[in-house]
Amino acid sequence: MEDREIIENEKNAECEIVKEIREIRHKISAQFDHDVGRLVAHYQALEKKMRQSGKYRFADLPSDDPKTLESADTKASD
Repeated sequence: MEDREIIENEKNAECEIVKEIREIRHKISAQFDHDVGRLVAHYQALEKKMRQSGKYRFADLPSDDPKTLESADTKASD
């Protein structure tokens, strides 16, 4: 098998994966009548449930606290 064929096969596989993910996302959205507010609430509830399970690890969002940002900037410049 040539390198060109391998690359084409990988691209096709990636396209199929992306297509499948989009189909799943569309189905989930349809469950909430494509209402963004309801969809976000669903994902927030799901995140809360997953966090409480302790089975998954999450990266917390950065703080908007200026003191926290300032101290991080100071540490980075040291």
